[in-house]
Amino acid sequence: MSNAKETPRQKMIGMMYLVLTCLLALNVTKEVLQGFVTINESIETTNSNFTANTKNMMKAFDDAIKKGKNEVKPYYAKAKEVTQLSQTTFDYITTLKQNIQQYTEDVKGSDTMKLARIENLDNFDKPTYLLIGPDETKPVDTKYSAKELRKNITTLTSALNKMIDDMHETKGTVIPKADYDILKEKIKLFTPHDNFRDKDGKAIGWEIKNFYNMPLAGVITNLSKMQSDIRSIESEMVTTFASAAGKLNLVLNDFQARIVPVSNYVQSGSPFTADVFLTASSSEFTEENMQFVLGDMDTATGKLAEGAIVLPIDKGTGKINIPTSAAGHKEINGWIKLKGADGFYKYFKYNNEYVVANAAVAISPDKMNVFYIGVDNPLTVSAAGVAPTDLVVNVSGCGASLSSNGNGKYIAKAVTSGTCIVTVMARTADGLKQQGPPQVFRVKKFPNPPMKISGKTTYGNLEMNVAEAKNINGVGVDNAGFDFSTTFKMNDFVVNIVSANGVSPDYKCTGNQLSVEAKAALSKVKAGNKIYFESIHVQAPDGPREFGTVKIVVR
Repeated sequence: MSNAKETPRQKMIGMMYLVLTCLLALNVTKEVLQGFVTINESIETTNSNFTANTKNMMKAFDDAIKKGKNEVKPYYAKAKEVTQLSQTTFDYITTLKQNIQQYTEDVKGSDTMKLARIENLDNFDKPTYLLIGPDETKPVDTKYSAKELRKNITTLTSALNKMIDDMHETKGTVIPKADYDILKEKIKLFTPHDNFRDKDGKAIGWEIKNFYNMPLAGVITNLSKMQSDIRSIESEMVTTFASAAGKLNLVLNDFQARIVPVSNYVQSGSPFTADVFLTASSSEFTEENMQFVLGDMDTATGKLAEGAIVLPIDKGTGKINIPTSAAGHKEINGWIKLKGADGFYKYFKYNNEYVVANAAVAISPDKMNVFYIGVDNPLTVSAAGVAPTDLVVNVSGCGASLSSNGNGKYIAKAVTSGTCIVTVMARTADGLKQQGPPQVFRVKKFPNPPMKISGKTTYGNLEMNVAEAKNINGVGVDNAGFDFSTTFKMNDFVVNIVSANGVSPDYKCTGNQLSVEAKAALSKVKAGNKIYFESIHVQAPDGPREFGTVKIVVR
């Protein structure tokens, strides 16, 4: 680097170069370099996994085409284009890694070596000179430079972006919107940009951020990470194309009948509803090749037993809707009849149990058995056999209101004291149905907390020695003993002192702190004096309140 024409700034840097080299040698320990080696090996393993996954997906594409799935061909062509574009850039980075290693190790004609075998892993100078050049303010644009690498990556990401944009607007290759957005974001994150700043807040470019003054071990690991990003995008795109084409011709060889009820606990008068399906279900299942039967049947002849019915099918799923009346334990069973590829039917039995119960409701306050005015009163509401989202909960009386936090959790707020009523309704096919009797709640005013003076709590009288009395700085409200999250805030109060010489003036104090005059008066108290805190005004959850007088006897 010293052979090139140097700017004044570079001359200054050159004067300190030996010192900086020594410092860098101290900072980049063997443990740090070994960390780069370990990370690089892990990245290379990941790259192999991505490559294997892409090969498997491409083989599946090929198998689908051989089986006559012509709708797969446009997606397959795009997938091949992705692998070709990705491989070109991947190979370029491999060559770049070889060139950097050879230049740094001063060898020629060697393939890329494992980092663990390289001697000059801590060399900063040669990788920086090759990739950035002699002046970091003007990165070189030469063969195997960071700028050339940036151009290669940008060419790849631009081509991939254009490809998925064209596919998204072309019939026969459309990608679902959610998958399209994911691919666009992934490509954007890999595209080089200059939105970086150094530790001093100065703007720096992509080349400097990734390769300037970095040891060889870090440079190679960084390039391996870029190759991993390429393989990840490649795998993601090929997998997305395969999914969009519907090309994965899965063999359905593990059929198991399943019945999934909305609830195993049903109220009397409400229907029992459930979905019956095969775990390997398909949208191609129709009445022509599949039947869902509720009840028994002769699987040898396909004849339904008395009382058995064929269920309606919706997107490959049989739908059950049985009315209920009497409470008790119930059983349900039936068959799924499926035509196989050979034209013969196969039968799969299902069964399930459920309970029909009379309507019941549970309303429980989360913290106390009353509602308090001015605070959030947590409430949990549930009804047997009814999902929380199907409940309609109302409150009346005392100016009360309810707000839902989801999943059966509510917050009740009341304005006046007295009693209020909570009513629970359930949404049913026939409209709203009341769940159990209404629940009555008492609504009370939130109790006053004790006062707190110099760490001592009281509702009226305290005793203090002279030193304690002189060190009083203010008057607070002790909120710690409440189960509810609430705060009483001191607004103002009056202090006066009674001594053998008479009564002092009233000292008006704002907030929870003593005024300067009150502190001066307290600094002169003596044993036998009495200190009175009066006209105490506090902001409570339900509005302003006046607390009683607190008397302190000085001993």
